[in-house]
Amino acid sequence: MTVEPQLAIRRPDAARFAVEADAAAALFLAARRAAMPWLREVHGDEETRAWMRDTVFPHHSVWLAEQDGEIVGLATRDGAWLANLYVKPDRAGRGIGSALLARVLAESAAVTPVLRLHAFARNAGARRFYERHGFVPTAQGDGSGNEEREPDVRYERPTRG
Repeated sequence: MTVEPQLAIRRPDAARFAVEADAAAALFLAARRAAMPWLREVHGDEETRAWMRDTVFPHHSVWLAEQDGEIVGLATRDGAWLANLYVKPDRAGRGIGSALLARVLAESAAVTPVLRLHAFARNAGARRFYERHGFVPTAQGDGSGNEEREPDVRYERPTRG
């Protein structure tokens, strides 16, 4: 029997800001590439690291999932929007995404009555995940509203109840 290491959901450590932002960017890139190999990459790795370091970490509500000292998941919220939710590809399906989402929903209840997100229409795994967690589709986009030019679906879920 394999025992999973203890999962900690925590805020970024200010003393390790650059290291953790880079680790989160690497996780973001790896998770997107594994789940959506068909997705057009509009930003290079270095540009993505700069975005994580200069925009996401300072301006979003950021939660990290950590096991054995390794960042294995990332969730970020920008107001009423779940902006990012990614799990390291080799750790998918182990409840990490659900734990991160639960933390974001709990935090969001004090800020907004509804949490919103966009998922790419072709990302069936993400869509199933969000629908299992109570999100309902409210609109469809043709891709003109995102950098990847990929059709997407807008989801919403009440933050309370």
